[in-house]
Amino acid sequence: MSYTDCAWILDSGGAGRGAWQGGVLHRFIAWSRAHGALPSVTMGASAGGYAAADVATGTEETVTKGWTWWGRNPPPPLDGRLPPGWRARGLGPFRAHLHASVHYVMADAELAALFDPRLPKKLLIFTTRVRRRDGRPFGTADMVHLFLQSATRKAPAALKYLPAGYARDLVIFATPLPSSLESEWVRPLVPENFHRVLEASCLVPLAMGAPLSPTALGGAVETPGDDSAVFLDGGYAVKMPMALFEEDARFRPVAAWAATRKTVIFCCDPNGSLWESSARQRRLNDHPTVRQAIADGTLLVVSPDHPIEAGFLCTDNRPILRTFHRGQEQGDRLLRSDEVRRFLES
Repeated sequence: MSYTDCAWILDSGGAGRGAWQGGVLHRFIAWSRAHGALPSVTMGASAGGYAAADVATGTEETVTKGWTWWGRNPPPPLDGRLPPGWRARGLGPFRAHLHASVHYVMADAELAALFDPRLPKKLLIFTTRVRRRDGRPFGTADMVHLFLQSATRKAPAALKYLPAGYARDLVIFATPLPSSLESEWVRPLVPENFHRVLEASCLVPLAMGAPLSPTALGGAVETPGDDSAVFLDGGYAVKMPMALFEEDARFRPVAAWAATRKTVIFCCDPNGSLWESSARQRRLNDHPTVRQAIADGTLLVVSPDHPIEAGFLCTDNRPILRTFHRGQEQGDRLLRSDEVRRFLES
């Protein structure tokens, strides 16, 4: 497989928008693999982190494996299989589907491809570390507060629920991470913690059950900031990292390590809005760095050109596959476009 100096940033948006993104990615991965132009860097939060891992396996078959399975078979029960820190299964079957999907899709062959040291690629998965500011342990009431934050994310600014009693920090898990870049905020992604990191990145509290403890993610070194903390959906901290990588000194070294000559953003918002986090407080389309990259021809943004049928917590395979196939159709249209082809071939 051949790689090019390009990063793919994968957006989040739950199962429905994830299925659209999966369809588009299926076509883009196949084209890139055939033309020796797989991305050397992939990154994302939540469904975008899962999609980034799919791409990092180097084959579109991983995407097909996941979305043809999703919602098709009842997942096995979670009882007796929960790692430390799992205290609730969530509202409805989504958590069980997520847990089963991560292990079914990312099996031994996929992990071997993803962590193959011979391949020049990097994967970054975003998680959010949340702590109560008063230092008390995170409990069920806290899950309700953060669920309400997610539930009101699309509301006007005055109606968004943004509980102030929590510290929310981005923690990136990356591979193959040089030891010189390891910190409280940037940690190694390895086969032993991969499945739990990926699940943590997708977990909206309450709706998808309890978040994971630092112990559940396999932290070998005690980190003071992890005391009484939990890890959950990466989108609470960031899903579009362009501004944060420039502005936050904690992440500049890993940003430099992951920098590429050009970038494709697979944006799940039908309006093409590049929201920095799932709270939708900061739209990055007009950020100077983003505008300059578009003007320079080093940034391509792909977003849905049609309404997305499947919903955020959908576990019905029929609308999921219809959404996936419409994503494939859009991917085909884009790859017939001279503009997109020129960008990918440049």
